[in-house]
Amino acid sequence: MTTRTLARLQKELDMVKISKDPSKIPSWLKINKIYYPDFIVPDPKKAAVWEITGAEFSKSEAHTADGISIRFPRCTRIRDDKDWRSATNLPQLKELYQLSKERADFTVVAGDEGSSTAGGNDGEDEGTSGPAGPQKARTSPNQSSPSAKKAGGKLRHPNSKNGHKPTAKPSPVKVGEKLVTKSAVKVGEKRKASDETPCHAKVLLDIFTGVRLYLPPSTPDFSRLRRYFVAFDGDLVQEFDMASATHVLGSRDKNPEAQQVSPEWIWACIRKRRLVAPC
Repeated sequence: MTTRTLARLQKELDMVKISKDPSKIPSWLKINKIYYPDFIVPDPKKAAVWEITGAEFSKSEAHTADGISIRFPRCTRIRDDKDWRSATNLPQLKELYQLSKERADFTVVAGDEGSSTAGGNDGEDEGTSGPAGPQKARTSPNQSSPSAKKAGGKLRHPNSKNGHKPTAKPSPVKVGEKLVTKSAVKVGEKRKASDETPCHAKVLLDIFTGVRLYLPPSTPDFSRLRRYFVAFDGDLVQEFDMASATHVLGSRDKNPEAQQVSPEWIWACIRKRRLVAPC
């Protein structure tokens, strides 16, 4: 976020000063005492939606959103394409948290439009961009060595000696620096094993931005489809809110104007890294 943007926000943001006064905490704000704020927005339904970038997800009883928080968070941009209805809700946040803790890497393999990815490991190994800096909240977990635990650390390759290529070792850095690597290491996952090797950092793409999908719970492989659709910035709607859906998997009786799609369409979009024609 630029200095000019920050200066503009200082003037434009509509905030109410409450100075951590418990009596002024509104009923819509569920928050523990240690996090009482100095300022709040008067109406969350009219507030801007922010995109938050951080090092990793973490959990603590002090937080109210199922204990989920983001380590070293910072606001990276305002999402003008989102409002309070389409912003990340608690069920979606839980999905993203779970996804960040899984150890599977994501890669994209270009394929034919008609090739199916509904079974096996297809779809689970797809849909990421190249190396990036600090990861967003919706980023795929990646394996790395325990020495890369520090958030935002740099990896440097010392000069080779005697014709032998040395292995990468991290050098001390300050928290918040971007990753600069030849073999980029993913930030944002608690390390458990000591035999993991560094791999290229990847950030999930905003493939399904603006897509509001009704995905029936009876759909085969429902959990995996839901997890990946949400991870790539899609919005799921409940059956009672099907009228607001832009895409429907299954019958369109309750929303004839929505586009009818299939599980193969979700995997095809992820494989192509863009929205494709409904199928």
